[in-house]
Amino acid sequence: MTVDTYGWDDDLTDLTRYSAQPDDGLPLWVPRVQTQQMPCGAHFDAVRAPAVEAERAHHILGAHSGPLLANFYTKTWYFLLEPGLVTPQSWAVRGTRLMRTGVLIAIPPASTTHGRDVRWVVLPEQGRTDPHALHQALEGRTPPPAAPRRTRRSRTDTRSTTSSSR
Repeated sequence: MTVDTYGWDDDLTDLTRYSAQPDDGLPLWVPRVQTQQMPCGAHFDAVRAPAVEAERAHHILGAHSGPLLANFYTKTWYFLLEPGLVTPQSWAVRGTRLMRTGVLIAIPPASTTHGRDVRWVVLPEQGRTDPHALHQALEGRTPPPAAPRRTRRSRTDTRSTTSSSR
């Protein structure tokens, strides 16, 4: 017996079609198709800040700003940090909140970078935010420059290629 899919060829049991893949350059927890609720503490910690202060901090951090979500309706932004780097006792920036472990955060697909709902300002593949630098930026202070990011070295032959001229 064949099932009429009305032109759809989706196999809903194949979840790899709906989440990031290793070759995407994105963490596997980033959804591909629709916004998903993800718990803090498993793949990331999150600092929630009012949009105005968060946007200012994002500009202060510049290229050193890691994954960042914005929500037009709630007028809040979420800086996603590596899990376990910040404790509630160490986070004390007025008007912001380190989200508790287990709190659900709406994570949109990587393609969602515009619009009025939750969207990416900085994708997870584009670096990490240093919690200390974020703390300073949210307080309006410019943090010291971070160490340069490491880049992958080419696997080309590094032997000297001197040629003798005769």
